[in-house]
Amino acid sequence: MPLSLLYAGLEGVVGDHKGCSIRHTVEYGIDVVYLENELLKVTILVGKGSEIFEIIYKKLDMDILLKTKNGLSAYKERNLHEQRLTWYSELYTGGWQDVLPHRGIYEDIEVTPDMYGIAATLPWDYELLELSSEIVRIKCVVKLPVVPLYIEKTFCLRSNDPTIYIDETVENTGASEMKFTWTQHSAFGGQFLDEHVEIVLPDCVAFHARKFAAENQADLAQFEEAVDAISLVNGSKHNLLKVSPRFANEELFITLKNVSQPEVTLINRKKKVAVRLCWDMDSFPYLRYWYKNNDDLYTVAIEPSNDYFTNWEHSLAHGTYLTIQPREKHTVWLACKIYDVNE
Repeated sequence: MPLSLLYAGLEGVVGDHKGCSIRHTVEYGIDVVYLENELLKVTILVGKGSEIFEIIYKKLDMDILLKTKNGLSAYKERNLHEQRLTWYSELYTGGWQDVLPHRGIYEDIEVTPDMYGIAATLPWDYELLELSSEIVRIKCVVKLPVVPLYIEKTFCLRSNDPTIYIDETVENTGASEMKFTWTQHSAFGGQFLDEHVEIVLPDCVAFHARKFAAENQADLAQFEEAVDAISLVNGSKHNLLKVSPRFANEELFITLKNVSQPEVTLINRKKKVAVRLCWDMDSFPYLRYWYKNNDDLYTVAIEPSNDYFTNWEHSLAHGTYLTIQPREKHTVWLACKIYDVNE
């Protein structure tokens, strides 16, 4: 039975208060599920793309994800069951969106920029798979409109483990193959992000994807730079391993290729807490890095992806996409851990 039916209207906590628990509510017409253990409280917007809205480290009462000023209140006039979002960033709330497909093609249907991230634009169904003091796990499911993809996604917390575990399977339910790119749009911010944060990237090469697309040249190497010296439009350099103080009026987007291992750690030296994002390297061999620091947003987004271009034609030309045949399934995993650092 879908959890939305099983616990409809239930505001109390279900499960062991001393271990893992789950709570369901509805905010602005969106089904919201809270998964909790002794260390973390994770807010999942099942009614909006099954995205992660908050990951709160309970020891410091600290949210590690970006949240926009309007948050979910932007949806008070929008019923997603009747009118889904046009693309994943419409009425942006912050948090962590599943941008699937990012771009793609099925028969004569192309996923264009005005529909990126269909999975993040509509409500999903969900059910409780496991609940005890030791573990809580739910499964979220959706069948996409426009293109024939069926998605199952599980979220799991374990007792005394400061990690949220994610497993996801996508199936082609159509009669022809589908080619698509896929990005996890995980935007960090909240009380965690400030000028004391250091970002530990794996060995990799930065690539100016937007500049490459605009100039449409064949030589990839001339658009590559070291991660600690990224050229900005104004001629200055930016270090991807550092974060400027709030209101620095800075923004950049860049992609990272030749990534040596599937792990990025953000460490706040002053608050002595770290966030480690890990993912399935075979499925997401690249990273997309978005940094925005102005009056409205303060975020660093670390985005595992199977593509490092911004143009579908370039993705096709260089083979940076996934192909799944009819009835074929593809499974990925991700994990995000929050923990104390003592140095």
